[in-house]
Amino acid sequence: MSTFFGLNISRLGMMAQQKALEVTSHNIANANTPGYSRQVAHMGTTTPLSYPQGQGMLGSGVLVDEVARVRNSFLDSQIRKENQTLAKWETRNYFLGQIETVFMEPSETGFNKTLSRFFDSWQELSLNPEGSPARAALIENSNAFVNSVHHTYEQLKTIRSDMSEQITMKVDEVNTLAEQIKDLNRQITTLTAKGDTPADLLDRRDLLLDDLSEIIEFDTVFTPSGSVNLYLGGRALVYENTANKLATAPGGNDEHTGWPLSPKIVWERDDREVKMQNGQLAGIIETRDVSLKQYMEDFESMIWGVVNAVNLTHTQGMDLHGERGGEYFTFTGDHLETLQVSEDIKKEPSRIAAALYPDPEPDQVYAAPGDGSNAVNIAQLRQGKISIDTDPETSLQERVTLDPEGTTTFEHFYRDNIARIGVDTQESDRMAQNQASLLAMLGQRKDSISGVSLDEEMANMVQFQLAYQASARVITTFDDIYDTLINRMLR
Repeated sequence: MSTFFGLNISRLGMMAQQKALEVTSHNIANANTPGYSRQVAHMGTTTPLSYPQGQGMLGSGVLVDEVARVRNSFLDSQIRKENQTLAKWETRNYFLGQIETVFMEPSETGFNKTLSRFFDSWQELSLNPEGSPARAALIENSNAFVNSVHHTYEQLKTIRSDMSEQITMKVDEVNTLAEQIKDLNRQITTLTAKGDTPADLLDRRDLLLDDLSEIIEFDTVFTPSGSVNLYLGGRALVYENTANKLATAPGGNDEHTGWPLSPKIVWERDDREVKMQNGQLAGIIETRDVSLKQYMEDFESMIWGVVNAVNLTHTQGMDLHGERGGEYFTFTGDHLETLQVSEDIKKEPSRIAAALYPDPEPDQVYAAPGDGSNAVNIAQLRQGKISIDTDPETSLQERVTLDPEGTTTFEHFYRDNIARIGVDTQESDRMAQNQASLLAMLGQRKDSISGVSLDEEMANMVQFQLAYQASARVITTFDDIYDTLINRMLR
């Protein structure tokens, strides 16, 4: 045993406390760094030495055997799972809010007011069927109705297109994050093989996993080598030092309504489809192909119902020339974008069939062209009974039809659809808030474990500083002892 054995023990003590102080300094410096987990210097005794003739063993000092980060893997997994759900509801709430804004209900500029003014104009025309101002006002409000239909439908189509673009962007983001996780896997496994603990790299990787969990749902498997493998539906997105890419493919159209479906998410290597159940991508796809599809189809069905009912009633009337009325609205095929007021009526308002066309019976009393009975019939369509065909194979032009046995009206049908949008939006907002509260609670638990407490770090700093000073004091004591032995014993 060396004469300077005690000095070496004190030296090791000073070095260990200095290392602990450096770790504490690192924690304090990263107190506000996103994703950072506090680190702890684990100290362990060095190998003790035996006294001669079995008189026991003497400790040889201390070493920092590991600088470990404080992390709860189970809590991390739980947070990522709840984060996926939160991202899904927040995404739904965001796009449902946009849809709600399109309809602007209830407000003076909402579509319901435009529809009401359209029917009110027919009522006004019935009071003065031969009056030119009433007919001009009807045409203006009819054009406003058509323009509002076009504007509303185009805005909904724009939201649908934006959601498709968001899907493509999110898939690209998934690929970028997977590449970064793969690169970190390579660095972490290399350092782990050397016996190091790359705490900061592990934090960076966990932060990427948190970001990825907002977009998609995945399973994680941590390996002894230090890497993490990610699986989507049983297939590896990231495996060791390899990342497999996702891509998008055309989704095609709904076989019944022709609805353009969301882009399909597939594996780039073999085009096999990936099903999304949670996260932002799942929220976008569900909102687009279920909620938005239903809203747009109900809106379009209602418009076709109004158009068909007005056209049918208008053809039963007579214009100021004594001729049977033609179609009031014209369109091409089944495209709502082509809907417009008849050009003949816009050129000649006298072609509006406000009067009833006489029934060709011998005793029929012929109505005068100035009669307003047919205008009344059209005005009353707003309260007319309609039936809704829910068969998905029925075309949108035929789903809403006049039916004396019907249980609703055009206005009530529209209001019910708006109410459903509002309920869905409120539900998504409530679920997002509840999920955010749950995630905040889990985040607090995580911070209590992994977060940096400046008060605790300051206490540790004082503790390590005093231990360092104590070791230095022991060295001073040994220095006095050795000075006595070496320099004073020979006098």
